[in-house]
Amino acid sequence: MTDFLRAVPTAVAARRPSVAIVGVGAIGTVVADALAERAEVVLCRRATAAPMTIEVAGDIRRVDAAVATTPAALGPVDWVVVTVKAQDTATVGPWLDALVGPHTTVVVLQNGIGHAERVADWVGAERVVPGIVYIAAEKVTRDLVVCRDPGALALAAGGDDVSNRTAAAFAGLFDTDRIAVRLVDDFVTESWTKLVMNSALNTVTALTDRTMEVTTDPGVRPLLRALLAEAVLVAEAEGAVFAPGAAETFLLRMDGLPRNSATSMQLDRRAGRPLEHNYLTGAVLAAAERHGVDVPTVRMVHGLIDALGAKPQPVDEELAA
Repeated sequence: MTDFLRAVPTAVAARRPSVAIVGVGAIGTVVADALAERAEVVLCRRATAAPMTIEVAGDIRRVDAAVATTPAALGPVDWVVVTVKAQDTATVGPWLDALVGPHTTVVVLQNGIGHAERVADWVGAERVVPGIVYIAAEKVTRDLVVCRDPGALALAAGGDDVSNRTAAAFAGLFDTDRIAVRLVDDFVTESWTKLVMNSALNTVTALTDRTMEVTTDPGVRPLLRALLAEAVLVAEAEGAVFAPGAAETFLLRMDGLPRNSATSMQLDRRAGRPLEHNYLTGAVLAAAERHGVDVPTVRMVHGLIDALGAKPQPVDEELAA
């Protein structure tokens, strides 16, 4: 099955669009499952050719997709969906080299901002559809993802007519009973809304190693409120449009999240994986510097997350004695 995309220019492509999922984690698996009814989907997995399974509301099913374990088996496709973490984008270069052709559109479903810039080495911005993900899912074993809330995707559709049609065409591939898809005109506000929330919530859950229930802790709420307030100022300087009292609104929105859900950064910390903070609090810091906005709380928590990834220094046995 790994070489079925060699036949993309033939009848298979004429019958259904071809889609490659680069990054078969929790989000990639949920997206692949929702696309499989209307597209020929291939999962790009490096370690194994095993299929993925997904559990939704107690129902477990196999994702109806081919699996490729090496880019050598693949050729250009109609759509490439990048769902690796933002910091891992460069590592999937060999897959993009194989999959991106002159008519390929790349859909970047990642946290943060600057989606098109991260794939600029492979495709121009006019053939990139940035997307924001609102899906609660976790990869619990190598081949199984549990989807707790299929949520929605928000796709940028506020550009020219060609960009709008491209985003609409991709949205039309989804089984919307499995994922809702929204087309967003003001993607600056959409992406910064998610970034403001993530820059506060992901960092605090990673630092405390607590699920989203930490947001109701009276000792933590002032920190969350300060992080949100600073990030809102930066987002507005970047052109995001929020209603008055946005920081408090975001904090109340956190109260409605599932209490027992972990954030992706918390799970990455537990697993010893690289953390995404440079694309969350790091993105806020970079924009704050561009606009001269003071963000001391964001800077502090960013430094603490940096410290989590720092290698411990060897103990000087003489001083320890």
